[in-house]
Amino acid sequence: MGEGAGSWTGPGGLRVRAVRLSGAHRVLAERAGVLGHSAFLVTRNGALVGRGYYPSVESLAEVVDLAELHTR
Repeated sequence: MGEGAGSWTGPGGLRVRAVRLSGAHRVLAERAGVLGHSAFLVTRNGALVGRGYYPSVESLAEVVDLAELHTR
């Protein structure tokens, strides 16, 4: 994945990244109840937002205002 591809920023240090669920990402996502091959990782100033990993745009939209996101 190239720089900026699958990566967005929002207000107040919000960052959203599309990540492959392997290694540490898989372990943390499974602890958050997210299974599959990929997910959205959401952080604010480096700390996880909510459960941190979201399996779909629909679940992401429950915690993030998608209209405020901008590509990096």
